[in-house]
Amino acid sequence: MPITRSAFQRYRLIDEIISRYPRQYSKQKLFDICRDKCGIRSISSLEKDIQRLREDHDAPIAYDKRRNGYYYTDPQFRLLRLMLSPDDMEALDYAREVLTATQGASVAGELANALQKVRQSLDIIREVKTETLTRRVVYVEERILGGNRQYVPILIRAINQNRQITFRYQKHETALADSGTAPEIPRLRLLHPILLREVADSWYVIGYDEPTGKERTFALDRMSDLDITDERCAVPEEVMTNVSELFEHIYGITDSSGPVEEILLSFSPLFGRYVKAKPIHQTQEVVRDTDQECVIRLRLAPNRDLLMHLRSYGEHLTILQPASLAKEMKESLMATLARY
Repeated sequence: MPITRSAFQRYRLIDEIISRYPRQYSKQKLFDICRDKCGIRSISSLEKDIQRLREDHDAPIAYDKRRNGYYYTDPQFRLLRLMLSPDDMEALDYAREVLTATQGASVAGELANALQKVRQSLDIIREVKTETLTRRVVYVEERILGGNRQYVPILIRAINQNRQITFRYQKHETALADSGTAPEIPRLRLLHPILLREVADSWYVIGYDEPTGKERTFALDRMSDLDITDERCAVPEEVMTNVSELFEHIYGITDSSGPVEEILLSFSPLFGRYVKAKPIHQTQEVVRDTDQECVIRLRLAPNRDLLMHLRSYGEHLTILQPASLAKEMKESLMATLARY
């Protein structure tokens, strides 16, 4: 039976207090805290809440007469686990996979309800801390999240269930070419999804494109009308192997038409410290680190994403090799200067 928000807050507060093993709280102390935090009006109301927790939610609440305090006979019991539906738990499973991949990035859509319950629980727990912080001590960068993030859990489900997907896709190039004319509805595409990739808060799905017989990458922010079909995926082994190794020597998301090369980069000493603390890629090695420069080696196939990233270091970076990448950087910088 659904409970009200106020009841939920009271239950979570009682649960948090009783779970503070080995400390135990008397009925009067428990009432005082609930009165101050949740506005509960009488000890009899508290007794009714405890009884509902026992009967409706199987909370193993017992009373220790010797110590004059309540406690859980099962120290591992937590109310929040029982207040999540199977759908909530499935959503949190998807969230776990996403958060593992993104180191904390949140997702919307079907995760919202489950995460809202977690937020409510954490809000109550924070309020009953004995030492309340009076100032903000953690600041994080507010990110503008990439579009269509609600597709992430849907795609995870499709991949886990090994099912094909259909969607429409609008390329940026097509959108620019068609500007000024009536928009044309993109054709429906079919893809055997293999994996998801997140780069700079934007999401991509990589899969097997049967008409071309190759792997293809699609940005979620350009997708629409996504749907999971009943057809099972059938990905050739060579394509699966190629996709699994795709990002071992690629920076970002864009593919490269060239081979993997040894890239040598010379940074100023200050920026060398930054690059050592936060490597550009998992293939990074420090070749030389002196008072004049920090030289690192990468094993990558140069692509557009790598060039854009290297440009961000400005005058603190010199590309030593390959000559082709140094030339491309020079041409890019000259084209930029020509705009000013």
